[in-house]
Amino acid sequence: MGVLDGGGVDADDLVERGQLQVFSADDDRVYSAAWQASVIDDALSGGYPTVRLSGEARTAWSLMAPEVHAGIERATDELCRALPVSVLCQYPSDLTEAVLQDACDMHRDGLREVLVQTSPIPGGLAIAGEVDHSNARIVHSALTAATATRPEGGGPFVVGLGAVDFLDVAGARALLTGTTAYRARGGMVHIPEVQAPVGRLLRLLGVDRFDGVSLEEWR
Repeated sequence: MGVLDGGGVDADDLVERGQLQVFSADDDRVYSAAWQASVIDDALSGGYPTVRLSGEARTAWSLMAPEVHAGIERATDELCRALPVSVLCQYPSDLTEAVLQDACDMHRDGLREVLVQTSPIPGGLAIAGEVDHSNARIVHSALTAATATRPEGGGPFVVGLGAVDFLDVAGARALLTGTTAYRARGGMVHIPEVQAPVGRLLRLLGVDRFDGVSLEEWR
C-alpha cells in the first residue's frame, strides 16, 4: 500500500472500488493454489479482463519453509500460463546461490532487478539494462536456468544483448559461466548484434574465442 501511495496511486480508492484486494500474510488461504485460483475466477467473472498478483518471498518464508513456498510459486506460474494472470514475485537481493537458481528456474517469463531485466525470446533469452558485479550472478542464474532444459539439436541458444547499455568484466563472465554446462553438452550460444561498447569489451576479453560461442559484429 505504501509503495502505491508513494507512486501517486490512491490505494484506498482502489480498495473501495474493488480493484485492489489486500490479504494478510498470516492468512493460510493465501498460500493455497486452489484459493488463488478461486480469487482469480471471481475477478474474471466480475468483469475484470486481467488479474495481477503480488507477494513478497521473505514474508512467505517467515511462515513456511522455502521449499514449500517454491511449490506454491510453481503452481501459481501454471495459473499464469492458463489464465489472463500475471504475478509480481518480490525476492530479497541477498539470496543464496541455490535459492537464486531456484527463483530463476521458477520464473522463466523474466526477472527484473534495479539495473537489469531478462525476458524469454524465441530460441533464447534477452537481457536489457546494465550488467555489472552487482547483478552478474542474477544473469548467470537466469542463463543457467534457461539453458538447463534446452534440447540438443534445437539450434543455437540466442542471448540477446542488443538492449544492454553497459557490461563489465563480471557481466561477461556471467555470460560464459551461465552457459558452461550447456556448451559442455555440445550446445552453441549465439550473441547477435550488440551495442559497440559491449561488443568491444566482449572481443577484448575473448568471449567469442570460447568453445560454443559465436558473436556477430556490433552496430
